[in-house]
Amino acid sequence: MANSCDSDTVKQGLSGQVIWVEGNQMPGIIDDTAPSPSPSPERPQPRGIEREVHIYALTKTSQAQANGVFYSNLQTELVKTVRTNEEGNFTVALPQGSYSVFVQEEEGLFANLMDGEGNINPVTVSKDSLSTLTIEVNYKAAY
Repeated sequence: MANSCDSDTVKQGLSGQVIWVEGNQMPGIIDDTAPSPSPSPERPQPRGIEREVHIYALTKTSQAQANGVFYSNLQTELVKTVRTNEEGNFTVALPQGSYSVFVQEEEGLFANLMDGEGNINPVTVSKDSLSTLTIEVNYKAAY
């Protein structure tokens, strides 16, 4: 497993951040007409988290077992695994190509995005380019 690395040294690959979002994320309403207006409750703020990021060859939903936003038994090749730093940032060198990116959670490999072709959390790395990706791990959030 690679550690997160400095984006200044990687010229082709993937750079991103893993962000934890939990709790009630609904906007609150303040009633200014009430005799003693109560402020809207504080929403937990999203924050970067330390996690393992697993980068697989581009994976379709038909190539993995899904349980909600958690995946297991992927039938595609694991290309690289990288650990984010304490702020959730990571950078990893990758060959040109298309990949699916997952975050390791206790329940399985987390991914909450798909494209119109059934590819799970897809990202494309172009020649001599650093693609960027933000992953919101939000399965414990309410919207």
